Amino acid sequence: MGGTMNTKILIGVAVVFGLLLLAFLGPQDVPPPEDRGELVAGGRFVLERDGAILLEEEYTVFFHPTEGYMLLSQGEVHTGDAVISLAQQAQYDRGFLPIFYQLAAETPAGAQIISAQMGVTGLTMEVRVGLSSQEATLADVSNLALLDNNVIGHYAILLAAVRAEAIDRAFTAAVPQALLSLPAKVEGPNSIEFLAGEVTYEGKTFDVHLGDTRITLIEYEGRLVGLANWAQGTVGYEAGRFPDGIEIIGGDDADVSPEGVTEEEISFVSDGLTLAGTAAFPSGEGPFSAALFIHGSGPVDRDGNAVGMEMDAYRQLAHALAEGGIASLRFDKRGVGESEGDGATASMADLVGDVRAALAALRERPEIDPERVILIGHSEGAYLAPIVAGEDDAPAGVALLAGASRPLDEITRWQIETLLRQQGASEEQVAAALEQEDEYIAFVESSTGEWADYTVDDLKAALSWLTDETAAQLAATPLGLSWLREHYTADTEGALRGVTAPVLALNGEKDLQVPVDEGERIREILADAGNEDVIVHAIPDLNHLLRYHPEEPSLIFRHIADPVDSRVIELLLEWVLARVGG
Repeated sequence: MGGTMNTKILIGVAVVFGLLLLAFLGPQDVPPPEDRGELVAGGRFVLERDGAILLEEEYTVFFHPTEGYMLLSQGEVHTGDAVISLAQQAQYDRGFLPIFYQLAAETPAGAQIISAQMGVTGLTMEVRVGLSSQEATLADVSNLALLDNNVIGHYAILLAAVRAEAIDRAFTAAVPQALLSLPAKVEGPNSIEFLAGEVTYEGKTFDVHLGDTRITLIEYEGRLVGLANWAQGTVGYEAGRFPDGIEIIGGDDADVSPEGVTEEEISFVSDGLTLAGTAAFPSGEGPFSAALFIHGSGPVDRDGNAVGMEMDAYRQLAHALAEGGIASLRFDKRGVGESEGDGATASMADLVGDVRAALAALRERPEIDPERVILIGHSEGAYLAPIVAGEDDAPAGVALLAGASRPLDEITRWQIETLLRQQGASEEQVAAALEQEDEYIAFVESSTGEWADYTVDDLKAALSWLTDETAAQLAATPLGLSWLREHYTADTEGALRGVTAPVLALNGEKDLQVPVDEGERIREILADAGNEDVIVHAIPDLNHLLRYHPEEPSLIFRHIADPVDSRVIELLLEWVLARVGG
């Protein structure tokens, strides 16, 4: 669901432009060859997705007995029709602790310089865009690694540190491009076979869990020769050794169905587009009761995964329901995975239409009892589900996971205020940020068309606090202007009042995107409209992505490598069985 204005733009741009690196590192920044020490590692890597080259990187690692390790890399990033040169350098001590890091980027928003420097207060990270800059300091550096899933050389250093037992298996990853630190862990080695050309090789794999992302490192003869980012669908390989690429035999086993659960790939048509999904069936003979999963916001696939974030919640819930005797359908949003269309321009009405089409396709299946189908909406899906549920051919029930009763503009104001207070901002800072957000909301609600219809000057005229750089970043946001406008102005309460079917609302107390008390507000609205069949649960230590989260609430999702919280599965399954049976 939507995020804060300034924070989301800056973090989002930092992550996106982690790929867009230009060689601003002058010769004076890199020691001459004779001072770098012994060459101990290196390679030429290619990163691909579906056969298309995204990144070509050549890196070298030097070891100096006094200075430690130096990583240098250069290469090219392929983005659309553009090819952008890159260069970066990092210095580590003899125990692989990062001491210094620098890269630069020439982005659409202007020159961007990213650096990290170890000092007495910890690791200070800085992002400079034009004349503006932001800093963050990571105080605890006792077990630290620099990682960026767009710079393969960092993973060569990590693998060397793991092999030398210089870093714990559970560690902290610093991502200077985003001014973030993430909990990380590494598992392995595991023996595997991989294919290169027509030859099979025996190697080792290490699984790196970086925040929400799982990346598999492939080692052969003591060297990093490949990696696979399962959420992004990217594969990297050492092109000097394996010019035809590599493939892990067996691949990712994350989508293996439990015993007794059968899955079938299906497709259906919505607004002239073919959308693809997976139907999960329990053992036995139908007709079965069933559930339709409705996604959260953004370009997510049928399992809830987006580029760089392997959430996998809907697959896990679908399998749990199937083991309890409930069939289900989950599908790729338009423009994602195997579904046609352009998700970037999809309106709220488009998404509602896709849900209607998916519901009709599910009900038409001979294995399904069309009278015993429920909707399960998560995050944005909890906005869409009541709209469909309030129509004539209503479902047998509606489950709202991390759902809100108020429109998105009110939720984003709450996000901003809550986050700033959590960070210790003053009352003046909070008031100034909310004033900016109110101006932004007013612009979005009165806007027409899409971001492409507005120039940077137009945006600066509408929003007094924008600079050239932030205006360009705003125009490049992946959230469509029509999408924002419709969600900001939606009659969310009216949609809820139209729901006469039984309702389950599950909200997490550690959710920093939707207030936990939204569940009670949903109950009050429905009760006022005459619907008393409403069950609400406020689950302690649960975050927005339905994971157990004992720490303080955070916009940086934690524990995504862990399974969906068992309390969510148990409460959902209990409610579904009580309403539609197994």
